[in-house]
Amino acid sequence: MYDVRLKVSYVKGLAEGLEIQDDKVKKLLSEMINVLDEMAETINDLKMTIDDTQEYVECIDEDLGELEEDFYDTDYEVDDDDEFDDYEDDYDYDSDDEFDFDDEDFLEADCPKCHETVYIDKDFVDDGKAECPNCKAVIEFEDIENE
Repeated sequence: MYDVRLKVSYVKGLAEGLEIQDDKVKKLLSEMINVLDEMAETINDLKMTIDDTQEYVECIDEDLGELEEDFYDTDYEVDDDDEFDDYEDDYDYDSDDEFDFDDEDFLEADCPKCHETVYIDKDFVDDGKAECPNCKAVIEFEDIENE
């Protein structure tokens, strides 16, 4: 990468070679070149910091890789496209229907207060009444057998 400081030095040399007679213009150019020089120095410092940080991160990554090999006692590669494919097979999960509400253990009701359709486990119905899980209103059920 071409060093910005070299470019600023070149501009500084050009400005000195112009032999400008007007003191105001000369002062303006001098200050602009000083600002450019400070910016170039800051950019150079940032580049050095980035390079050091990159080297440090690479060392941490290598150390972490060694720890993973020791801890997991296996070498494996992660394919980003198939990252969670192994886990999907372990669970029979349908995100649209977490529970089987057609099961005999659940009662379907419309809450009189929030007007939501809710499904309540029969075990939570006491004396034909249950609490709405959304708004905590009392829902009454008719013809419920307490088992």
